[in-house]
Amino acid sequence: MPTSNGLPTLKIAFEKAAQTVANRSKKGTVAVFVRDENAQGVHLLSREALIPERLSVENKNQIKLAFQGSDRGVPSQVVLVVIDTDSSDTTALEAGLKAIEMCSIDYMAGPMDVTDEEMAKLVEWVKDQRAAYRPVKLVKPWKSAGSDDMGVIELDETGLKNAAGAVTASAYCARIAGILAGIPMGMSATYTSLPELTAVTERTALEQEEAIKNGKLILIHDGLQAKIARAVNSLTTILATGKEDWSRIKIVEGMDLISYYLRTTIEDQYLGRYPNTYDNKQILVTAVADYLRYLEQAGVLSPGESYAEVDYDRQLKWLNDTGIDTSAMTEQQVLEYQTGSWVFIRCGGRLVDAMEDFEVLFNNL
Repeated sequence: MPTSNGLPTLKIAFEKAAQTVANRSKKGTVAVFVRDENAQGVHLLSREALIPERLSVENKNQIKLAFQGSDRGVPSQVVLVVIDTDSSDTTALEAGLKAIEMCSIDYMAGPMDVTDEEMAKLVEWVKDQRAAYRPVKLVKPWKSAGSDDMGVIELDETGLKNAAGAVTASAYCARIAGILAGIPMGMSATYTSLPELTAVTERTALEQEEAIKNGKLILIHDGLQAKIARAVNSLTTILATGKEDWSRIKIVEGMDLISYYLRTTIEDQYLGRYPNTYDNKQILVTAVADYLRYLEQAGVLSPGESYAEVDYDRQLKWLNDTGIDTSAMTEQQVLEYQTGSWVFIRCGGRLVDAMEDFEVLFNNL
């Protein structure tokens, strides 16, 4: 029987990770690319006052847009990437991407005048980062074909205006990225107000529905103010192993945060530190289960639906693949058998969505 002498540093680390996820209010990071002859490089900005003075007024205003957030929250940090003004190839952009590979970024936006070639590089980079379990997501203008990816959010707007005149979708992506980075875990960006806009792309109700179903982030105007219509990413193809709610920005945000903190906490506090015994596997399972229950209490996961356990099926497959005869083994014997350096854990839960769709019946008595 395992003793109560667990791995306290691991449990404490998971508790801190859970609190970080559960309390994600005004704590997101947004990366913004601008072209400028001055102040080239990466700047970590915690407030507007730190924006480099030598930047152009237009670029300063772009960074301020990212900082603005919404009445639901603001980003805690802007990772400003100032690249060379030459956009004839993707060299400057790729150098900027390389420079921020180790930064923890939630959302990002390319330059205001991003080229098609640069946009392809941005999408490729984000997909590579997400494949490595880094939770970055890209906000980009929609082109002729959607990216069909949960890590890519595509703004489809051609009729944006503010008090100064027309605004391009490319120039407004930093604003959207900043809003998304500042949204707390318990909220979604749906119907977030955009008070500076005086006009958005005109669409009928049917056209709005069609755009959203096609993975486009669009804006609406209710006659009083502009709003984000529905906070969706570009994912439209749902595989057999996927779920339709993966097209919702809020759900993907929760998935990203939980998987990121699970991975980094295990890597930093567990990997290589302890013998790969059944007792130590159970201690890890207990720590993960406690972490998920904490998120249930915080309203991140649905109460009573989370679980963590040693993965019997994957462990059995590993034993068979390595030539071990398991035909006479009990399930418990399979679970307790040594598996070299491999640890197979399965865990899960149901992410809680925000209230977005309502049906209210009024009875006139």
